[in-house]
Amino acid sequence: MKKFFLICLFSFLALSSSLNAQSEGEKQPKEPTTKLEQFLGKKGTLIVKDFYRLGKISDNYGAEIKFDALVIYEPGQEIGKARGVKIEITEGGKFERSNSSFLDMDELQSLSEAISYMNDILTKWVGIEKEYTEIIFSTKGDFEIGFYQEGMRATCFSSSGYIGKASCFFKSTNDLLSIKTKIDKAIEILKEK
Repeated sequence: MKKFFLICLFSFLALSSSLNAQSEGEKQPKEPTTKLEQFLGKKGTLIVKDFYRLGKISDNYGAEIKFDALVIYEPGQEIGKARGVKIEITEGGKFERSNSSFLDMDELQSLSEAISYMNDILTKWVGIEKEYTEIIFSTKGDFEIGFYQEGMRATCFSSSGYIGKASCFFKSTNDLLSIKTKIDKAIEILKEK
């Protein structure tokens, strides 16, 4: 009986230690996945960051999503510029939370096309009842945008972040087209830089 108790105790401790190690591993920050994140992570280097304000959108709950086109480079090495968009979502309320995502230039056209597709689907589904359907576009830099339709009501949303995501639920489905306009403007600006 004593051996059985010790075996159970050691099994429990081993399992507990394994679960604890897994949960600590989940809390670790992830490695940079975009060129912009990798560039911003450089240490001991002089970096120039050019921001081009694209605008912002607010939701009904006090959240705000802000868009900036971004060009990053080391002085004298302008040929190696990193270009893209920084999207920052700040949730409103008593416990304000904020998170940013970076999208490289090569993801912007896909995002623009995804938003067009979502807008087309939203238009087709007007007056059609759905039990629950979600359409989401995700980027390498942990930005998500999409909508869900439950019944005949569609709600558009976006989120930013890997740990401690910040979310924004748009006032109307028209905000998707406003975001597309900002992304298309970023593409134009960044092609010239």
